[in-house]
Amino acid sequence: MWRFYKDVTSYALLILVITLFFGNGTIAIVFFGILGTPIGFLAYNYFQKDELYGYYNLGYTKPKLLAKCWLINFILSPLLILIVLLISKFLSIGAPTSY
Repeated sequence: MWRFYKDVTSYALLILVITLFFGNGTIAIVFFGILGTPIGFLAYNYFQKDELYGYYNLGYTKPKLLAKCWLINFILSPLLILIVLLISKFLSIGAPTSY
């Protein structure tokens, strides 16, 4: 299960990096938490479809795998947003303010 999570999340992180170029960090993390896992699963299904048979033989179905990955990423997203906000807060402490 964790190998599947790592593979799907690596595709989702690629989506996160791409969305960082088009928006700020908070929007990219929200996009990662909500839509990153389904998009990562589509990429996984396209590139590594044969590995799904191994998970099916172990008793994992596609919806069960996808639900677990999405739940983990959905729970991690607020923590990532908090980290981004804290980093941006610490970086703005020493910045000069404009009048």
